[in-house]
Amino acid sequence: WDTAGQERFRTITTAYYRGAMGIMLVYDITNEKSYDNIRNWIRNIEENASADVERMVLGNKCDMNDQRQVSKERGEKLAIDYGIKFLETSAKSSINVENAFLTLARDIMVRLNKKMHDKDPADAGGPVKISESRSKKSLFRCGLL
Repeated sequence: WDTAGQERFRTITTAYYRGAMGIMLVYDITNEKSYDNIRNWIRNIEENASADVERMVLGNKCDMNDQRQVSKERGEKLAIDYGIKFLETSAKSSINVENAFLTLARDIMVRLNKKMHDKDPADAGGPVKISESRSKKSLFRCGLL
């Protein structure tokens, strides 16, 4: 969900956190106030989202370096302080956008695979027998919303 960081959406977004596996927090590098709001959003996520939700901070509009108000180093430090990955992106110029989504999706998959491997075999419910082969295979393995 893209709420553009607006205060009026803050209460609505808490309902969306519940099932979220990954959250991207995006600020505008040409707008100091948008950067300042990231800490509030992180706090909101910590209060309302699953403890193991994957998070990523993105400094957007890196194509507008001449209007920059937030240094890359400040974005990196914020991410380090919270143990979150960081990238600078430009939606307009398609810089690092695909990389951001792929990185978040990969981190989610790593976490899910780790959960599957760490699961106690006694909780698995016994062996599964497959008696019939499937004629059609799905090309889709996961979905991002």
